[in-house]
Amino acid sequence: MLKKVLKLACAGICAALALSGCGDSDSGDAVENGRIAVYSGLPPIDFLAARVGADRIESHCVLPEGRSPHDYSPGPHDIRGAASSRLFFTTGMNFENALVRPLASGKIRIVDVTQGVHRIPFDGAGCTDPAHHHDEPGGGHGHEGDDGLDPHVWLSMENAAVIAANICAALCEADPAHADEYRRNLAALQKELAETDGYVKKELAPWSGREFFVYHPAFGYFARMSGLRQVAVELGGREATPRHLADVIRRARETGVRVVFVQPQFNPTSSRALADALGGEVAGLDPLAHDLTGNVRGMADALKRGFQREAAKQE
Repeated sequence: MLKKVLKLACAGICAALALSGCGDSDSGDAVENGRIAVYSGLPPIDFLAARVGADRIESHCVLPEGRSPHDYSPGPHDIRGAASSRLFFTTGMNFENALVRPLASGKIRIVDVTQGVHRIPFDGAGCTDPAHHHDEPGGGHGHEGDDGLDPHVWLSMENAAVIAANICAALCEADPAHADEYRRNLAALQKELAETDGYVKKELAPWSGREFFVYHPAFGYFARMSGLRQVAVELGGREATPRHLADVIRRARETGVRVVFVQPQFNPTSSRALADALGGEVAGLDPLAHDLTGNVRGMADALKRGFQREAAKQE
């Protein structure tokens, strides 16, 4: 199914490029109102790009907030915009790969901003389905790259600092006249990322080692940063089966879990069923929100409140 979606997306991209002529543009500079036009595939990457580039760039994002990158196909407007930009910042998501493949021969520079980040296995923590454990290339979840590694790299603040540095390097190369300004912006952003890292660790330190239950296991990097463990409700990238849901319920009861977190990109039905069985509640966590530092702090606050409510109910 995923391959079919990607083939259709690629065909649509090629058609849009043919109609717009963007792939043959001689503009080279790709500027908007005197600013460098840049595109990012994901909202958190767009946040980092906008902070580093500030007033020197026009920063755009392909994926709308609230949408899942795993089944998203860019529309003609995004395709034409990306094709006419100077830089495209990608993390290697499948929809990004489908988008940039026809652009590779053009004048747009495609930048893999994940170069140098620390990658961890995408283990689908808590999932008992072998298909969700990427022991073989191409197996399981259908996640980006199918290389067995968690693609949600920006949820580690150390990784986010590396991504920001990669963005800065690309901007400095594209616009050397303002390189010092980009580097100053990078320094300020990296300071904010380090402060956010410290905030998360401090706020969640009392619950180190605790499990938190999420629908889709997108929070592996955040869990490592905060000393927590995520447990997934979904099964192999699909709605949980009754058997798997019963297993998760048993595990949640054993650990006293009362709050189940769900991302806005996914159907909350299974998470609500789990919360109802536990006499608990469903709360939101979004791994793809645009405001990366504010969102990560908010995630720490939400988890802290959840742990506090669980502790109160056990007294």
